[in-house]
Amino acid sequence: MAFFQQIKDRLIEKTAPAVLNETVFRDYGEITSLEIDSVDKTIHFEALLRGEKEPIRVEILCYEIMKRDGRAFFVPKKVRTSREWITKLAGKELVDRPIPLPATFSGLLMRLL
Repeated sequence: MAFFQQIKDRLIEKTAPAVLNETVFRDYGEITSLEIDSVDKTIHFEALLRGEKEPIRVEILCYEIMKRDGRAFFVPKKVRTSREWITKLAGKELVDRPIPLPATFSGLLMRLL
Protein backbone atom coordinates (compact mmCIF):
# COMPACT_ATOMS: atom_id res chain seq x y z
CA MET A 1 0.00 0.00 0.00
CA ALA A 2 2.83 2.43 0.80
CA PHE A 3 4.17 1.96 -2.74
CA PHE A 4 0.91 3.22 -4.27
CA GLN A 5 0.74 6.10 -1.80
CA GLN A 6 4.25 7.15 -2.83
CA ILE A 7 3.20 7.10 -6.49
CA LYS A 8 0.20 9.27 -5.65
CA ASP A 9 2.41 11.68 -3.71
CA ARG A 10 4.84 11.99 -6.65
CA LEU A 11 1.92 12.65 -9.01
CA ILE A 12 0.66 15.46 -6.81
CA GLU A 13 4.18 16.86 -6.41
CA LYS A 14 4.43 17.15 -10.20
CA THR A 15 0.98 18.62 -10.86
CA ALA A 16 0.17 20.74 -7.79
CA PRO A 17 2.73 23.56 -8.17
CA ALA A 18 1.37 24.66 -11.55
CA VAL A 19 -2.22 24.66 -10.30
CA LEU A 20 -1.38 26.37 -7.01
CA ASN A 21 0.84 28.97 -8.70
CA GLU A 22 -2.11 29.97 -10.91
CA THR A 23 -4.65 30.05 -8.08
CA VAL A 24 -3.84 30.20 -4.38
CA PHE A 25 -0.26 31.47 -4.79
CA ARG A 26 -0.80 33.81 -7.75
CA ASP A 27 -0.57 37.04 -5.74
CA TYR A 28 2.33 35.95 -3.54
CA GLY A 29 4.97 34.31 -5.70
CA GLU A 30 5.79 30.89 -7.06
CA ILE A 31 6.23 27.44 -5.57
CA THR A 32 9.53 26.10 -6.90
CA SER A 33 9.65 22.68 -5.24
CA LEU A 34 7.20 20.45 -3.41
CA GLU A 35 7.55 17.26 -1.35
CA ILE A 36 4.55 15.41 0.07
CA ASP A 37 4.31 12.50 2.47
CA SER A 38 0.60 11.77 2.74
CA VAL A 39 1.18 8.85 5.12
CA ASP A 40 2.88 11.11 7.69
CA LYS A 41 0.69 14.09 6.64
CA THR A 42 3.64 16.39 5.95
CA ILE A 43 4.38 18.81 3.13
CA HIS A 44 7.62 20.65 2.46
CA PHE A 45 7.92 23.27 -0.22
CA GLU A 46 10.08 26.15 -1.35
CA ALA A 47 8.64 29.31 -2.80
CA LEU A 48 10.08 32.47 -4.23
CA LEU A 49 7.90 35.24 -2.85
CA ARG A 50 7.37 38.45 -4.78
CA GLY A 51 10.00 41.03 -3.85
CA GLU A 52 12.27 38.48 -2.14
CA LYS A 53 15.71 37.47 -3.36
CA GLU A 54 15.93 34.18 -1.49
CA PRO A 55 13.29 31.42 -1.48
CA ILE A 56 11.42 30.53 1.67
CA ARG A 57 11.22 26.95 2.95
CA VAL A 58 7.84 25.95 4.38
CA GLU A 59 7.25 22.78 6.38
CA ILE A 60 3.70 21.77 7.09
CA LEU A 61 4.32 19.20 9.78
CA CYS A 62 0.72 18.03 10.08
CA TYR A 63 -2.37 18.65 7.95
CA GLU A 64 -5.87 17.41 7.15
CA ILE A 65 -7.88 17.42 3.95
CA MET A 66 -11.56 17.83 4.73
CA LYS A 67 -14.71 18.02 2.68
CA ARG A 68 -17.59 20.34 3.57
CA ASP A 69 -20.59 21.29 1.48
CA GLY A 70 -19.10 19.55 -1.55
CA ARG A 71 -15.83 21.50 -1.37
CA ALA A 72 -12.38 20.34 -0.32
CA PHE A 73 -10.36 22.23 2.25
CA PHE A 74 -6.75 22.03 3.35
CA VAL A 75 -6.27 22.48 7.11
CA PRO A 76 -2.69 23.02 8.31
CA LYS A 77 -2.13 21.85 11.89
CA LYS A 78 1.52 22.79 12.43
CA VAL A 79 3.67 25.07 10.25
CA ARG A 80 7.36 25.98 10.35
CA THR A 81 9.22 28.19 7.88
CA SER A 82 12.73 29.44 7.25
CA ARG A 83 11.57 32.93 8.34
CA GLU A 84 10.76 33.19 12.05
CA TRP A 85 8.25 35.98 11.61
CA ILE A 86 6.36 34.05 8.93
CA THR A 87 6.27 30.99 11.19
CA LYS A 88 4.69 33.12 13.93
CA LEU A 89 2.24 34.69 11.49
CA ALA A 90 1.28 31.28 10.10
CA GLY A 91 0.69 30.00 13.62
CA LYS A 92 -1.73 32.84 14.28
CA GLU A 93 -3.45 33.10 10.90
CA LEU A 94 -3.24 29.69 9.15
CA VAL A 95 -3.08 26.86 11.68
CA ASP A 96 -6.44 25.11 12.13
CA ARG A 97 -8.13 27.35 9.54
CA PRO A 98 -9.64 25.59 6.50
CA ILE A 99 -8.21 26.87 3.21
CA PRO A 100 -10.48 26.18 0.22
CA LEU A 101 -8.75 24.22 -2.51
CA PRO A 102 -9.25 25.22 -6.16
CA ALA A 103 -12.27 23.36 -7.57
CA THR A 104 -10.22 22.03 -10.50
CA PHE A 105 -7.77 20.50 -8.07
CA SER A 106 -9.87 19.46 -5.09
CA GLY A 107 -11.58 16.46 -6.74
CA LEU A 108 -8.23 14.94 -7.61
CA LEU A 109 -6.86 15.57 -4.14
CA MET A 110 -9.85 14.00 -2.42
CA ARG A 111 -9.33 10.83 -4.46
CA LEU A 112 -5.57 10.71 -3.97
CA LEU A 113 -5.20 11.79 -0.36
